[in-house]
Amino acid sequence: MSTAVIYHDTPIASTVREATDGLTVVAAESDADVRDHLADADIFVTNPQNWTDDFLESLSAGTWIQSTSIGYDAFPLAEFADRGVTFTNAETLHDTAVSEHAFALAFALSRRLGPLFDNQRRRDWSRRVGDEMWLWEGRRMTVFGLGNIGESVARRARAFGFEVYGVKRTPSIYSGVLPPDRVVATERFYDLLPETELLVLTVPLTDETRHVIDASVFEALPDSAAVVNVARGPVVDQDALLAALEAGEIRGAGLDVFEDEPLPEGSPLWGRDDTVVTPHVGGRSDDFSVRFTRLFVDNYRRWRAGESLANRIV
Repeated sequence: MSTAVIYHDTPIASTVREATDGLTVVAAESDADVRDHLADADIFVTNPQNWTDDFLESLSAGTWIQSTSIGYDAFPLAEFADRGVTFTNAETLHDTAVSEHAFALAFALSRRLGPLFDNQRRRDWSRRVGDEMWLWEGRRMTVFGLGNIGESVARRARAFGFEVYGVKRTPSIYSGVLPPDRVVATERFYDLLPETELLVLTVPLTDETRHVIDASVFEALPDSAAVVNVARGPVVDQDALLAALEAGEIRGAGLDVFEDEPLPEGSPLWGRDDTVVTPHVGGRSDDFSVRFTRLFVDNYRRWRAGESLANRIV
């Protein structure tokens, strides 16, 4: 019988256990629990936040690691390859949740929900904040990264009346909802910025995208623009972002991810009226366990049958 160690901050272990036959599921609650069981396991399910390189010594050739996340920059992929460890991510799992979260951040900014929620807690009926609201309809959105999540954002943005453009490393292979002339290569990203009023970041974190959103990007955007980041924190130079907000170079930022997580208590991002902060929950929903289990069970069937695994990275 195969054994899967599951180390996650949501109760997915019980859902996986109920949905799989011939699989012993160990729900680890700490790094120590993982180390106690991982050497005897065939499968390890975790997320980037819970991964530590200390686990490497407990992995043997043939182990399969299934991440619950799309991003995999926190995992030592080269080490996995050297040790004969298979690694799969959760591409397609989070498309709807993350894209809806991107719009939650965008509308929280434009409808000034932060100050309104403050008023609600004070039982303050003041309507002055309404004069600070703006409309998104007819404005340009640029989606930086047209993978599954970026495509999901673009599709919804068209329904909201945005003028949508996308940035993709290889526009020639794009086959989504945007017209070909609305999809540009990364080298042309800056051409879009002067007219962009909502910049949505959905790119993976790589050496090329680390701090790709820097001071020069904020300078190129109009001062009426807002930035929404549902990608990875280090895609944005956070110091440059704060400087742009302070200088009024952009109107606001909706952020679900940060360079340092958890976001330190002393970060000035917490207290800004022009910033909406959420704690890296863009992919979460009340049916997360069910959605993940559906993905896992399909890959588990493939794994037992010796078939190619979906979303295999290593």
